[in-house]
Amino acid sequence: MTFLYKISLLAFSVLLFGCSDTTSTEEPQDTTETTVEAEQDVPVSEQRQTVLVADTNEVSRKLAARPSEIRLTQPQLPVATALEGATYAVLRRGQTVTSLLSKYGFKAREVYLLAEALDGILNIDKLQAGSTIAIERTPAQRRLSFAGEYAERIDATLQDGQWRVQKQRVPTRIEVAEHAVVIDHSLYGNAAAAEIPGDVINAALLALSHFIDFQREVYTGNRFEVVFERTLVSQDQALFSHMQTPLQATYLRFQNSESDYRLFRFDGAFYLEDGRLAESFLLKTPLNGARLSSYYGQRKHPILGYTRMHKGIDFGAPLGTPIMAAGNGVIKRADWYGDYGNAVIIQHADGYETLYAHMHGFADGITVGVEVEQGDIIGFLGNTGLSQARHLHYEVYKNGTSINPLNLKKLSSVRLSGTRLNEFNAYISSVETRTERLAQLESGARQIYAEQVTSGAQ
Repeated sequence: MTFLYKISLLAFSVLLFGCSDTTSTEEPQDTTETTVEAEQDVPVSEQRQTVLVADTNEVSRKLAARPSEIRLTQPQLPVATALEGATYAVLRRGQTVTSLLSKYGFKAREVYLLAEALDGILNIDKLQAGSTIAIERTPAQRRLSFAGEYAERIDATLQDGQWRVQKQRVPTRIEVAEHAVVIDHSLYGNAAAAEIPGDVINAALLALSHFIDFQREVYTGNRFEVVFERTLVSQDQALFSHMQTPLQATYLRFQNSESDYRLFRFDGAFYLEDGRLAESFLLKTPLNGARLSSYYGQRKHPILGYTRMHKGIDFGAPLGTPIMAAGNGVIKRADWYGDYGNAVIIQHADGYETLYAHMHGFADGITVGVEVEQGDIIGFLGNTGLSQARHLHYEVYKNGTSINPLNLKKLSSVRLSGTRLNEFNAYISSVETRTERLAQLESGARQIYAEQVTSGAQ
């Protein structure tokens, strides 16, 4: 927080509340903040897609996801004692922290000094609507508690005109959910109907897309199983009620008539049972929830009217659907590209290039020379250039020659070995009873239970 910004904040607060600095810390006249339901913002899970990262140099590989899909790893902080007798104030849409706290007797200058004490820890001017502040008052001091990261509590104590700030971790528990689904319509639709969270479904689709062409290899009767864990605070729940609880899939299984894939999360990534990293070099489907509308090969062009080589595949989806980088690489082109309309070309390792055409627009920061990772959002589906309807046209080249993206079979060669392989095998053995039980569940069945954090699935 800059000096000029702090001065501006103080001046604004004084103008807003006039002589409130001279009033005593009396009880608030309007106490509805303690009971009013918070207006919820759009959750993070609906703002951006899951990200799967693959290091094409094969030095290290990991699965990276938005905060809601990563198991909570708490820093070495002191354990917080439970809040008792606190009043909970909820920040409404369009309301400032200064105006909210003024109802509880905090002076404008005290809020200014609070913002200064929290500088570098928490920006109270950017708290989202629905955020909760716990307020504790005693004759000797007043304390405010904020949610930092999930299960991280930030306490600010006002005593003798000064704020003292402390970070603490809130105890958590793990809730495990096991679901089984037999597909009769679509994997996503049936999984959602079985009340599997959307974030978990998206993560599963992205992980399994390395092996399965969801446009051609998913049929009625195929079976999908998933185990995921939800991290929940075991105290101070009201303080974190506006935050999405961290979710993480730990086991995936997909069965069709030809294959039976079982993926285990270990050391931050999914591995097959033999210890191979469950990733591929390039994704076959660089967007979620799309319908394959045109295949690779000779076809009659819908606008030009004559037959010519269709060097890629087309996916139909709603306008604005996020498009992901099919693999690690460097942006070679991101601009208007003739008949392709708005297009992105990514240069990958080993002579591979991918092209994404007819885009509605580009994601922030996608310019020539920028490095991207597999699963990063690069743009949004559109209908630009020589295009008859909204869709993504996706091409893959190897050393300048186009190839059918659906025929890509270049899987990861990374495999666990030595001590890590032994630890992985021990982890698989430790969850064998769980996976056997899951295999017996009927379609749509689920089991939810509490469990301690397992050392292997980190």
